[in-house]
Amino acid sequence: MKFGAFLPTTNNGYILSTASPQFMPTFELIKDVTVTAERCGFDYVLSMAKFRGYGADGDGFWDYATDPLAVMGALIGATSTIGLWGSIGLPTIHPAVAARMAATYDDASGGRFAMNIVAGWNKAEYDQMGLWPSDDYYSKRYSYVNEYVEVLRGLWADGRLTHHGANFDLEDCLVQPRPPHGVPIMIPGQSASSIELAAERADVNFVTGSFDVVAQARRDLVAATAVTGREVGTSALYGVITAPTDEEALAQLKTFSDATDVTAFTNLGVAASGDTVGLAATRYIEPQAIEIDVTFEHPTRAEVVQGPCLFHPHLVGSYERVAAFLADLESEAGVDRVCLSFPDYRADVAGFAQNVIPRVEALLAASPAVAPEVVPA
Repeated sequence: MKFGAFLPTTNNGYILSTASPQFMPTFELIKDVTVTAERCGFDYVLSMAKFRGYGADGDGFWDYATDPLAVMGALIGATSTIGLWGSIGLPTIHPAVAARMAATYDDASGGRFAMNIVAGWNKAEYDQMGLWPSDDYYSKRYSYVNEYVEVLRGLWADGRLTHHGANFDLEDCLVQPRPPHGVPIMIPGQSASSIELAAERADVNFVTGSFDVVAQARRDLVAATAVTGREVGTSALYGVITAPTDEEALAQLKTFSDATDVTAFTNLGVAASGDTVGLAATRYIEPQAIEIDVTFEHPTRAEVVQGPCLFHPHLVGSYERVAAFLADLESEAGVDRVCLSFPDYRADVAGFAQNVIPRVEALLAASPAVAPEVVPA
């Protein structure tokens, strides 16, 4: 199992609660988390593309954010082995400019840079800059992503490209020097369209959800790559709320839930309501009770919990339960890479490495595993 850390590149991380650790996304914090993750054996860190948050007056949840690509460049010199996955909000940067940035980062990092492709579903983030592509972008974004990546790969392959497409026109466009090591591409999403796109264009598909949902996404991707003839890995995204015992982990979750940032949750739902196509946004507009009731459905695994105070699904339970979930994810579902967020990054990254990773490794060593696919590091 390879572990990634979803960096705290926005204020207050990925828990919408006034009781969770509150912080600003300073470079000092992000660098410290990344260096700790590298020291603890994490495989990569991932930045998030976010340009506007969900506060009431521009001073709330996620209204402070670092640039998702610039921060990766700054981290190159602070690290030596860990992978640096930078997200790009596609409407903000022309693919030829993005291709040149990635080639520079690939060279500077010795091949540790990769690019996470974010189509973007929150119109307000891009509309504030006059960069929202069109009113029909929601329905055409998969073709937009497809063409964007086609341009990226064409420029990286040959250093020059003439391309006349639906969204981009390039006439003998130069991007030289080319990336010497190659730039892996991650494409998020688990809808049928996202899986098909990942099978055609990605090196890694980024998914989230319950154990069964992620396992199905992996099966769907394997079926799709059988058609495209490409090797594409899967990485699952989860937050982690864990402690020595289930009771302690549940108590921590209750503390966060009782202080849910209702303003942020409400505004997130309003933003998501514009997207009726993708699965990523629709989960934020489904009716949800503020109070989270957790029942462990599996005898050994952590519970996958979603709720108003959690931006994405979280694994909740003891160290043993979280380890069992992650070990089963690899051995039973064939998903051998996870990207994780934490409530208190300064303490929790090292704590996870000390208390959970050895348990995952022991469980995997004791059980037969699905043969993992070979994907770019």
